[in-house]
Amino acid sequence: MDQCYKQEMIRVLDACAEARSLDSKAVFLFGHCNATEEMVDYLLSRSITPAAILDNSEAKQGRRCRGVPVVSPECIRERADSSGIVLIASRFYEEMADQLRRLGYSGEIVQVVEYSTFSAHSLADETLNSKTERMLRGARSLEKIRASFPSQHLVICPNKALGDVYWAMAFMPEYCSKNGLISAVVVVVGSGCGDVASMFGAEDLVTLTQTEMDELVQAVIFTREWNCVIAHHDRPYTDNIIRLLDKHFLSFIDCYRCAVYGLPKDAPSAAPTRFARFDNHEGIPKGRSVILSPYANSVIRIPGSFWEGLAADWSGRGYMVYTNVIEGERPVSGSRALRVPISQMVRAAEYAGVFIGIRNGLCDVLHTAECSKTVVFPDCCYSVTPHKVEDFFALPNWRTLLI
Repeated sequence: MDQCYKQEMIRVLDACAEARSLDSKAVFLFGHCNATEEMVDYLLSRSITPAAILDNSEAKQGRRCRGVPVVSPECIRERADSSGIVLIASRFYEEMADQLRRLGYSGEIVQVVEYSTFSAHSLADETLNSKTERMLRGARSLEKIRASFPSQHLVICPNKALGDVYWAMAFMPEYCSKNGLISAVVVVVGSGCGDVASMFGAEDLVTLTQTEMDELVQAVIFTREWNCVIAHHDRPYTDNIIRLLDKHFLSFIDCYRCAVYGLPKDAPSAAPTRFARFDNHEGIPKGRSVILSPYANSVIRIPGSFWEGLAADWSGRGYMVYTNVIEGERPVSGSRALRVPISQMVRAAEYAGVFIGIRNGLCDVLHTAECSKTVVFPDCCYSVTPHKVEDFFALPNWRTLLI
């Protein structure tokens, strides 16, 4: 879960606790995902034990998360009165809330994270004024970009997600060729995504904060800016491709190839060409090291015991084991922390010799790395689709573990 969203979640949950909204009520969460697991952990830290996690996926029902059962939303019928409260940390909040009401639930429903920050479902003057001001800020950002790049096509990558930027860049040359574009300006969120774009040789690059990006996207849509593409497979008010996946399966990679860019399924992807030299400040042994990557924003966690077992196994073989971490993350027990810039990660993995990671954006970045690569998938479905994560996020030429 992205740190900005996690902080928002904590603020909302703290406000609920301070208002005593959680007292003497059965607390339900809707949607078993990474964000929900973060929410369970935080609630448990405050001595609040959720009654259950509601989820429409039959594949998830019957499981447990930190001891909390995952059940069908139908179970909420037992709490049709106001004795329950449902907490939702999903971009599909409106649909989920509507489903609860149709099931007869009349209790409180709380949106703990607002992912669709440029959407609104109210015609109140306050809402209209705030969204207009937001669009105008975005329009000013667009004007600033156009001052430097008046006629260039914009490829806008709206999420702070390494894998999304990787595949947006990988298919951009074919997209430009198809549309007769000599070049394009890439707009991303944060320095890490900027590093990924730079690996593909992006010369014209604009880096924004997530707030600035959301404002820009709203302005692009409102002003109907034509000379651009919002390169993302799952973004409100743009493609909403994810809503079609239950009828027409596309892999994550093909979402960018076919749905975002409109390319044929045999369209080739470009490989990154610019890699920063690995500084090796930690002094890891060449060819005898393992890099673990146990954290992800978009898939359910793998139990810590699995990673600890890996660390013990590889250490027993004489390898040094490291955990790739960023701010706020801890290394797996039995391993050492490794902090490597994204621009150096390909060379770092090749130098180490072995990379094992949960399916996250770093796996995409390491797509062409020449080393032993293993991707670990949780045994669950992707988001609201009926498709298994190992099918949707499949990576060619990687060893796969399903946990």
